[in-house]
Amino acid sequence: MVFSLKRLRLKLKTKGFHYIRCGAKSLAFLFWATLYMLVMKETIFKRNVKTPVVQDWSMEPDNYTKWLLNGPVLGDDDPDIDLKSGDWSDPDNATIEELEKRTETVKNVCRLRNLPVDIVNNKEFFVDHVHNLVWCNIFKAASSYWLYKFNILGGYERKFLARTRQTPLMLARKKFPRPGEEELRDAISSPGVISLMVVREPFVRLLSAYRDKLEHLTPPYYRKLARAIIAEHREDAKRIFGPIKSYGPTFYEFVAYLIANHKSLGQNFRFDEHWAPYYYFCTPCAVNFTVIAKVETLSRDSAYVIQQLGLGHLLDKGVSNRRIRLRTVMNKSKDGKNTTALMKYYFNQLDKKMLDDLLQIYGIDFEMFGYNPKMYYLYVRK
Repeated sequence: MVFSLKRLRLKLKTKGFHYIRCGAKSLAFLFWATLYMLVMKETIFKRNVKTPVVQDWSMEPDNYTKWLLNGPVLGDDDPDIDLKSGDWSDPDNATIEELEKRTETVKNVCRLRNLPVDIVNNKEFFVDHVHNLVWCNIFKAASSYWLYKFNILGGYERKFLARTRQTPLMLARKKFPRPGEEELRDAISSPGVISLMVVREPFVRLLSAYRDKLEHLTPPYYRKLARAIIAEHREDAKRIFGPIKSYGPTFYEFVAYLIANHKSLGQNFRFDEHWAPYYYFCTPCAVNFTVIAKVETLSRDSAYVIQQLGLGHLLDKGVSNRRIRLRTVMNKSKDGKNTTALMKYYFNQLDKKMLDDLLQIYGIDFEMFGYNPKMYYLYVRK
């Protein structure tokens, strides 16, 4: 046994270096062979494989670093009124003339288009009898801004609104239940009452609603709708764009869904509240709105309403809630991206025929509220 151990030690001593050198050579060979195969895979072999390009419609342009300075962006564009505490001076003549022109335009389009004047959609109205204010809540058009104002008018403390987990809409409905049609008509026709409607560039709102409710992870209701849209329109989208790496419907598929249902169902198509046309949702031909405000001029238009009703002491910016203003900024766009670049990116998924069909749905809104859709023809797929 002793002899065997001595012999083993002697053998290791004489041949150990040889074993180590062979092992090192083997490892080096494996390393260089592996590296060689990786290089060949990424160069020579790759040229002979025709891999289809996967279009990822969830990716957007990335040149959006100064979004807070670039004007209105996608989201719930709800800027605070830019007035100093207590500064509720009379509106200038230009503001009054513009507001009068807007209401007159609405009346003219209702008459020219022969739109119904006896059908009122009273479900989304808020009626504040105490403060003489009636408002039609259009989602994705300064809704969170005016919901907060109505919650203040309803008597909620700002500290409570800052910490509560209840949604602003739920809180507001507790104070201002949905009015009946007769109650709504009586309130609007009462002396001294201001009826308010806030609109926004229709396709900006449409895209904002799509990105918020359908493009990515959504609540269960919209998840179900997203699956239905994909099942119906994904194959057509693949034929145009190739393989699509998107769990939610693309903007092309969403617009195809709107067009198909509008063509097949017409006036019986039940629009979701987040993308229902304004003339259909707030029925301005049947409701005599005294103020047509716009998200693009929200500060000025809201200041006019507050000044006319003498509500400056209640809705003064100087004591507005910090959490609400921060949330408002975040709502403008989850990724902070500039409106024009996003509109070009998404509308490039459509062709001219789809844009024409989409304007069959929203064209009245463009005409009625003074927006121009012509620029979208520059964005569509040629």
